[in-house]
Amino acid sequence: MRVIALEEHFVSQAFVELVRYGLGAQDAVDPSALEITNIGESRLKHMDESGIDMQVISQVVPTFKPIPAERQIEIAVGANNRAARTVADRPDRFAAFAALPTGDADAAVSELDRAVGELGFVGGLVNGRADGRFLDHPSLFPVLERAAAFDVPIYLHPGLPPESLRREHYKGFSPAISYALGTAPWGWHAETGLHVLRMIAARIFDRLPKLQIIIGHMGEMIPFMLDRADEWLPPAAQREGLQRSVADTFRSNFWVTTSGMFTQPPFQLPHHIIGSDHILFSVDYPFNANRRGRAFLDALPISPADKAKISHLNAERLLKLPAN
Repeated sequence: MRVIALEEHFVSQAFVELVRYGLGAQDAVDPSALEITNIGESRLKHMDESGIDMQVISQVVPTFKPIPAERQIEIAVGANNRAARTVADRPDRFAAFAALPTGDADAAVSELDRAVGELGFVGGLVNGRADGRFLDHPSLFPVLERAAAFDVPIYLHPGLPPESLRREHYKGFSPAISYALGTAPWGWHAETGLHVLRMIAARIFDRLPKLQIIIGHMGEMIPFMLDRADEWLPPAAQREGLQRSVADTFRSNFWVTTSGMFTQPPFQLPHHIIGSDHILFSVDYPFNANRRGRAFLDALPISPADKAKISHLNAERLLKLPAN
C-alpha cells in the first residue's frame, strides 16, 4: 500500500539566515541544528524506516515575531527554491506546497504563479492569519482566486497566536504553559476552526466553488461542531446571501488530514461525518514521528478500500500526483 503524507514540514535556510528566530517558545534553539531543516538523505532514511513513500513538504514559520512583508517575500522565494530542488532530485519521494508571503497579497499571487506554474508545486500553504487577517479578508481574495484558477488546494495550517491573543487568552502561567495552551493542546485548532467558519460565512465558496482547502488535525474541531454550526450560522449568513449550508460546503470544499492525531475516536468522527473520500493521511513530521503515524494508519479498523483512499488515492486525486 502506497503511503503519501501531506503535512510534513521544514524550515528553510532562508528563514534561518534572514530571520534568525528560534522555534516557538524555545528562542535559544538554533533551527539549523534541528531535523526540521533537513529535507535530504536523513529525512528519506526516516521515511524508509517507517514506510512513508512520499512527503508533500511545506515550510512552517515558527516565530511569534512579525516579519515585514518584504522579508516574507525573500523567505518564501528561498523556501520554495529549496523545496523545488528537493522535488527535482527525488520526484518519486517528494512534492511541495508553496510558501506564500501573504503579508503582500500581490506578491503571494505572483509566488503561487511561479511555484505552481513553473516549479510544479501541487498547491500552497498558509500559516494561520496573514498579518492579523483571516483568509476571508478582501485583500487576500486574489490569492484564493488564483488557487482556484490553477485547480490546486490551499493547506490552511495553524499559525502561532498573535500577541493580542496570547495576552488576552493565555497569559497568567509560566511561559511554557502559556505557549502550550495557545498551540497544540487548544489554541492552534480553535483558531483554525474559526478561520474555516469565517471563510464559509464570508461566502468565499459561493464565489469560488472550485476552491479546495485542506485542514489538519482531524478537522480542527469542525467535525465535532458541524451540526451546531450548520444549525446556527446559516440563518444569519443566508440573509446576507450565503447559498449553501455549512455542512454542504465543508463536505465539498474541505479535506481533512490525520496530522498529529493518532487515536481512534478523533478519526471516527470525521470518517462518519465526511467519509473516506475527503480524508488524507498526514504525520506532521518532524513534530510527530513517522513510525507513530504509520502504525496508526495500519491499525485503522476500516475497509481496505477506505484505507487505500486515505493512504494515497485521495492525495493522488486532489494533488494530481502520478499513481505508482
